[in-house]
Formats: sequence, C-alpha cells, structure tokens
Amino acid sequence: MKILHIRPPKIMGALERSMVQHPVNLLYLAAAARAAGHEVRVWDFEVEPFSEDEVKRRAREFGPDLAGATGLTANIKMVARIMGWIKEAVPGVFTAVGGPHGTAIPVRTLAEFPSLNAVVVGEGEETWVELAGRLERELTPRGIFGLAWRDGPEIRIEYRRPLIRDLDSIPFPARDLLDLSRYKGASSPGLDATLHRSTEIFTTRGCPERCIFCAAKVTFTRVVRFRGAQNVLSEVDECMEKWDYRHFTIEDDTFTYRPARLEEICKGLKERGVTWDCDTRVNVVTKEMLRMMADAGCQKVAFGVESGSPPILEKLEKGITVDQVKKAFKWAHEAGLITTAFFIIGGHPGETRDDLEMSVSLMKEIDPDLMAVAIAVPFPGTELEVIMRNKNLILSEQWEKYTHIHSVPCWRTEHFSSDDLVKLQNQVFRRFFLRPHFIWKTLKKTFSWHGIRYYTRSLIQILEYSFLEKRN
Repeated sequence: MKILHIRPPKIMGALERSMVQHPVNLLYLAAAARAAGHEVRVWDFEVEPFSEDEVKRRAREFGPDLAGATGLTANIKMVARIMGWIKEAVPGVFTAVGGPHGTAIPVRTLAEFPSLNAVVVGEGEETWVELAGRLERELTPRGIFGLAWRDGPEIRIEYRRPLIRDLDSIPFPARDLLDLSRYKGASSPGLDATLHRSTEIFTTRGCPERCIFCAAKVTFTRVVRFRGAQNVLSEVDECMEKWDYRHFTIEDDTFTYRPARLEEICKGLKERGVTWDCDTRVNVVTKEMLRMMADAGCQKVAFGVESGSPPILEKLEKGITVDQVKKAFKWAHEAGLITTAFFIIGGHPGETRDDLEMSVSLMKEIDPDLMAVAIAVPFPGTELEVIMRNKNLILSEQWEKYTHIHSVPCWRTEHFSSDDLVKLQNQVFRRFFLRPHFIWKTLKKTFSWHGIRYYTRSLIQILEYSFLEKRN
C-alpha cells in the first residue's frame, strides 16, 4: 500500500512563523505503517509549498491508496478540501482524518465533509495499520475498532479501540521522512533559533487532570501512560546520531509526573550533554526537582497558570492554587530556568473584569520571562463547550474561527462580547510586555549578538501581533 500522511497548513501569525515543530504525531503513524511493510510519505504543508495545483500534482505523482491528515477544529475544513483535491487527482483513494475534532464528533465530521471516507477515533497507530491492511486485501473497514467510516449512504461507528498499553512497543517517529532543512532552529519560544538544533519528543500520553477547556483528553483520555526512561533516551540517542539534534522540547502535557522516572531521564540527558525544555504543572514540582532539571540541561519550563483568580481556577477545575503558582515560579527563577506562563481569557464564561485584573496582577508578581494569553476555545468534546452551549453563548460554528488567536471568536461569555475578548487579549499583552521592568529585564539579556537578534525579532513579532495583525 502507498500511504500518504498530511499536516495541513494553518493560520500562521507573527508569533508562530519562527516556531514550526515537527509533525511528530504523523511521524509516529508513518513509522507504524512502514514497520507493517507499507510505502509511506509525509507532506507537511506548514513548511512546504501549498496550493491546489501542487497538492494534485504531488498526489498524481505518488498515487496513494490511503491518505490521512491531522484534523484540528480550526483546520478541519482545509483538511476536507485537501482530501477532495487528492480524490480528484487519484480516483479511488481512501481518505481519513485523525485528531481531536473528528474524535469528538466523528459522525458529524463525516456527514459534514463528503470528501472523507473515515475518521480515526482516538489513538491512531493500531487503527491506521489495521485499516491499511484491510484495504490492501480489498476488505471493508467493518469491525475495525477506533474507526468511524462511510458505508455507502450510511455512517458506521465502531467500538473505541483500547489504548496501547506498552508505549515502548511503538516505533520511534520517522523523522527521516521530513525535509529537515525546512525546520529552522528551536521551535520553543524563548530559545534562540540560531543556537539550537532541536526536535520534539513525547514521553507520555494522556493527562489525568480535569481542566474544563482542554481537548487533549478527547484523544488520549485521562489515563496517563509512560514510556520507559531507557526508551526515551534511546530516541534521544537516535536523534543525536542520525540528525545531530542537541536540544529537545519535551511535549508531554505534564513531564514531571513520576519523580523516579524523571530523575532517571534527567541523569541520562545530563550524561549526553544536551539541552531541553518542558511543560509541567505548578503543583507537581519542588525546588529540588527544578534544580535537578536545570543541572541536567533543562533551559526552560512552562506552566499552565490560566488565571490569577482563585474562584475562576476552581471553576476551571485546574486543581492548583495561586500560592502554588507563586512558589513554582520563585523556585524556577532561583534554579536559573527560563519561565513561561500560560494564561487564558474566557476559560469560564462567568469570568469578570475583576478576575482578569487578578490575572494581570499575578503575571506581574511571578514575572515570567515569557507569557502567553489565549482566548479559551469551546472545542467539541470539552466541558467548556457543553457549559457554553447550555448558556447559548456559542453564536455559530465557524470551525476556522476556533483558534486562540488570529480571529474574532464566534462565541461570547456572560460579561464579554466576541470583540471584547480580542480587545482584552491585546490589552493584557501590552500591559505585560510593555512594562519598563520587562523591557529593562529583556534588554539586559541582549548584551550579545545572539541576544540582540533573538529579542529584536521577538519584540517585532509581539508588536505585530498586538498592534498590526488584523482579525476577521
């Protein structure tokens, strides 16, 4: 079988253009399909030339039997369009989409987009390989766990596939299928792209937390599965030996679960002399842990704070306190780590201006090196979507507007209109980044050629986003 894996283009704003990551999820699928004996390709239209003519030309040239794409809510329409082009170029190709959008609403996705033959629901590797094998033997997809599919005029949804128990059994992502020259430098904000040759690694799947706005558990559920420390380090070794990667962005939702495993991974990373960064939670780190991470080459740690308002944190079911936020950032600063704080606006529809002021006050107090504030999106399958739908706050379902940035939302909250949410987001950016303290702190970091280049570029991107980018 010839199998094509596609990452569609997305809206690329000033804050994203220099931070394109490898499509590791597709590389896992491609590696699994290749291990099963299939001929595989990966097209990443976040970095490759993209147009209808280009897609059709490449499709005719490769002649895929099976084509799949990553489908986020904001790009699901584009996925369907691309699959339509491929069907025009290669009649008879079987098309599928995976990812959180289709997983949350598989039947509706197929009903809405006739160019799709199937939706891979949940974790993809085993379902993808089984589907390819069935198609190769000219059998129907009937009975494949983890699949919703079009059976003539009907749409069938099969049982959900059990999660893969042993993550170490999955082949490493097929990075060799990418044109790696298209991915420039570090993909993590705050790390100078001129100094780092980097890639991304997942060491876990799933998140046990209950945050009402998060769509991650739609695909991987709240069951957390861990790769073994030696398996993770073996992937690091492969990346170092084959592609000379020396920096690793660990993409786990929360990297610091299981302290003993963390310690073993840190020991291995220190021995290899690489640098790395990660995301975690303020309630699962200690001062000693952060010092150990810094000693092992960790350069940056990012925390999801979301709000400085205790009542809103409780409504978000975030499971953290403001005091824990303050301690975690204090410890990270003391360890010499670059810090990132993620906040959201409208994470709960009852959020008020007073709640937002508490968030701004907390931002200033914890003083992160980098701060991101997103408009919360009521993604299908999340509790936030249910709450907002029940309150009639979702004004329309223009899927392309389901982004944290770049567009005016097609929803509102109890106290803020769609336009208000955008204005508040821009105001928070300016109130944080244009403070004299932040500017002076950043200027002190520019006293090198690399620092000048990095922070000048970053400041231009922030100003473009806050003042110049237009939204529809």
